[in-house]
Amino acid sequence: MNAPNQPTGFDKPVAKSIFTSKTFWGAVLAGIASLVPLGINSIKAQKLTIDDAGQAILILCGVGTAIVGRVDAKAPIYTPEGLPGPNKSDY
Repeated sequence: MNAPNQPTGFDKPVAKSIFTSKTFWGAVLAGIASLVPLGINSIKAQKLTIDDAGQAILILCGVGTAIVGRVDAKAPIYTPEGLPGPNKSDY
């Protein structure tokens, strides 16, 4: 018997494009939704402040971290009982 989360010859995970990942698009859309207000305020004020630039950098770092985490993910995840998604007992 294989250890949990160890693929066998028959259940090897199938790779998919990053562009079909809900996590990827969620991170991208969250980044855009966070950056738009900064951009609008900067356009209205006709200047980009240091604070706005710092916030934009932090947002982009968060988006990048989420995308890298998705690309590097190897094992399935579970959620606590009562929350949507698979439970620990499902594995």
